[in-house]
Amino acid sequence: MSSFFSSKGLCTIGIELTNTQDRPIKVVKRNKKKKNLYVFSSKDTISGVVEIKATKKRKKLEHIGIELKLCGVLESSLDSSANIDLVSSVKKLASAGALSDRKWQFSFPEFNMPQESYDGVNTSIHYYVKVAIKRNYAVNIKQEKEFCVKNLDPKIPKSVPIKMEVGIEDFLHIDFTFPKSAYHLNDVILGRINYYLAKINLKYMQIAIIKRESFRASEETFTEKQTMCTFEVMDGAPVKGESIPVRFFLENLKISPTYKKIAKRFSVRYYLTLFLIDEREKRYFKQNEIIFYRKSISRIDEK
Repeated sequence: MSSFFSSKGLCTIGIELTNTQDRPIKVVKRNKKKKNLYVFSSKDTISGVVEIKATKKRKKLEHIGIELKLCGVLESSLDSSANIDLVSSVKKLASAGALSDRKWQFSFPEFNMPQESYDGVNTSIHYYVKVAIKRNYAVNIKQEKEFCVKNLDPKIPKSVPIKMEVGIEDFLHIDFTFPKSAYHLNDVILGRINYYLAKINLKYMQIAIIKRESFRASEETFTEKQTMCTFEVMDGAPVKGESIPVRFFLENLKISPTYKKIAKRFSVRYYLTLFLIDEREKRYFKQNEIIFYRKSISRIDEK
């Protein structure tokens, strides 16, 4: 997966990752275009080749140094000034001089990348190998090669049974139970809805998985909510003593692991939410946080 890019006719920069044999591929869609990224994990060695070709028709291009940078960046579309490097390492490829055709091999051994790549509504985590040709009195010439990071959780997060109740004295008593609160990304969520008392005329009931993405920029926190899927439990009035099983298949949902307070400013959390709507359109709801974690990495991942 070699890449060559032309930089305004001044030169071309090629960046190629070399230890990619048999690596999984992450398929991302941005601006209506699909892009394939090699998948690495924390402590993998990131290695490759950088090749720069100077344009022959122009006079020599002077620079003050060429640098190679590997970084994981927390990026926000709400406030670009709040973007920060989560991890970063810089190598010097060349000292100041005139640009000429050159090729370098590079390696970042067992590089620590604790946070996974993420594409959200307003916030993302992206990993890059970046080349910068630095100049004194002109804009630096830059190019980058993106890759993806996915990490297996070393242990299953702490899980507890979930039991939530919706009740109005003498009119309504419903609970829903799930045996655990932590699920891997290809898991099946199994649960049960129990009706003990239902004197209110309910129109329908739904359970949904809600994602809440939060990002703090300066003194303000921005939160986006997304409904990842819904499960219609019933349509019509329930019967006292009725018990309805619930089953969610996570395999085809575009969900990520749970992220908590990354760089003290970014979180992604998921919630199981129960909605009840009566005939007067009055809404009742309860929710409980659930934890998602990664147990395996797919050969080709389009999540």
